[in-house]
Amino acid sequence: MRYGYTLLEMVAVLALLAVAGSELTVAARGYRDRAAVVGAREAVVGLVARARREALLRGAAAVVLSPAPVRASVQVEDSVVAVIDLRETFLVEVDGGGSTGEVRLDFGPLGLGRVASRTLSFRRGEATTALVVSSYGRVRRE
Repeated sequence: MRYGYTLLEMVAVLALLAVAGSELTVAARGYRDRAAVVGAREAVVGLVARARREALLRGAAAVVLSPAPVRASVQVEDSVVAVIDLRETFLVEVDGGGSTGEVRLDFGPLGLGRVASRTLSFRRGEATTALVVSSYGRVRRE
């Protein structure tokens, strides 16, 4: 009666584990990138909601997305109310719909956008997602 495993059996099992592990790593990277772009998009949705609320309270507010560094902020008059560094937090890139500079979404005293229609694209690796902000400031996720 023989106990244990031969060297050949152990090498075969380790080789199978290595192949399975490499496949799982590729899949996990895709899930990680997808979670990051969705998280960044939802963070910007939260800032848009906050800007609309601040506009109702204070008369005007804006969401500003700056390209370098990639960050989104809520501005009321001359003060910054909230800031999220999208590059540092989520490691994503944001495309503001064709403009090369900063993207500004202004909201008036009724909480409605003033010519605020934009499509924002969030990208990390192969994962992308979009956020469409209508001219009235409503958001739609794509």
